[in-house]
Amino acid sequence: MLRAGSARRVSASSASSRTDGRLNKFASSHEGPYSVSVLGDLHLEPGQMHLFHEAQQQLAAAMSQAGSGARVVQLGDLGGYKYKPGSRACFQTAVEYLDGFQAPVALILGNHDLEGDEFEEDVENLAAWHEAFQQHHYWASELGPVLAVGLSTVRFRSNQHSVHEVYIDDEQFSWFEQVLAANKDRPIVVFTHAPPMGCGLKVVENVHVKNRCAFLNHSDRPQRFIRLVEANPNIKLWFSGHFHLSQNYLDSISVVGSCAFVQTGVIGECNRDGNRQSRLLRFDAQGYQLFTVDHNSAGNLRLDLQQPWASASPPVPVTPQHEVIPDPNAGWLSSRLECGLTDSMEEELGKVQWHAAGPNVMLAVQDDMLVEYDVEMRAPVGIVAFLEGRRVSLVTAAGTQPVADDGSDVAAVLLTDSANPEVTRLERNEAGSFYRIFQANKWVARKKKEREEAAAAAAAAQAQQLVGSSSTS
Repeated sequence: MLRAGSARRVSASSASSRTDGRLNKFASSHEGPYSVSVLGDLHLEPGQMHLFHEAQQQLAAAMSQAGSGARVVQLGDLGGYKYKPGSRACFQTAVEYLDGFQAPVALILGNHDLEGDEFEEDVENLAAWHEAFQQHHYWASELGPVLAVGLSTVRFRSNQHSVHEVYIDDEQFSWFEQVLAANKDRPIVVFTHAPPMGCGLKVVENVHVKNRCAFLNHSDRPQRFIRLVEANPNIKLWFSGHFHLSQNYLDSISVVGSCAFVQTGVIGECNRDGNRQSRLLRFDAQGYQLFTVDHNSAGNLRLDLQQPWASASPPVPVTPQHEVIPDPNAGWLSSRLECGLTDSMEEELGKVQWHAAGPNVMLAVQDDMLVEYDVEMRAPVGIVAFLEGRRVSLVTAAGTQPVADDGSDVAAVLLTDSANPEVTRLERNEAGSFYRIFQANKWVARKKKEREEAAAAAAAAQAQQLVGSSSTS
């Protein structure tokens, strides 16, 4: 664990009062080689533990050649619902599983790690996580030539809208800036539960984009993270999970500048496409190799990326084409409006209707949805509407067709059903955009319902008591 006080070493100041036993074991100054197993969302379930133990053996075998350089990083979301995610019992189950790797482990938190029913506040839940894993929730750790950095979400109950937004608070962000400023001369590898907006990784539009929880701090200055990557070319790799997608898409790895963003799959059955996978990162002082570990195929390794640390060229994925899942939505539909399209994607792109709706706003009709994109970030930021076959048109405040090239004169979106004369009019929201909020904070809604039910029960009991008193008088 890096400590404050050195020009090249900056750590979380708030961690100084905590015993970071786990991170102290994780850090190492020897040059390598290292083999780091990166585990995506676990969502441990009692009926699937045989899958997790089998994967554990496969990963241990893949790391064995590194000897004392074997490490494990887990990207959050530890328990499935039968293990009550975010609970103390769930944390203990995860401790026991991760200790079974018999290698140093470092963790970060995902959104589900803070939904423990036994806690009323996020800070209580986070404190229980600290106690269980004996490490701070954000950290920087030396692994020979590399500085590994982990950042964690700290909100669930206190999120403005979706409880599942992965939120890095200002304390962590400021600390991360300091770490980057003090470590300009070494490769940095970052681990977060969700990826940063603008990274180009594949996302799930009708789940995470719809609920505005696809990217780090999706609803609060999300651009800050990719700006750090652009300003710090020594950030070489950035791992994330969150989507439960496999590692077989064209945009399971995306590149911005010198940094490769790496989607990490899942070990259990909570995958979206039948693949069970983890990542393996092998590196030494010269460079790195990134592999997919296929848990459906006895832990077979597939090389996906390799690059010298000192290279100034963008890394180029080398995933075999025959293993890539055909996906006409890759790239432009996920988090990029363009870049690296195949002929089939160009054809599919022509089927999408694009509408300029402001200086930095594009609306796309795709897959029977109207999706809003941030042009600067080249990323989907929200869903405007599920179209159900309705036609989309844009109008000015006067009800006329917009004429401004950038759509700055657009005042509303009209949705028209050819079989129904009724027209739905969607005005700009409070942020000046068109995306809608589809998911209120579930925790707040649940607590409100519980209070209302308790009040109703108390009122009914009081009324019953009054009736009883009247009958005896």
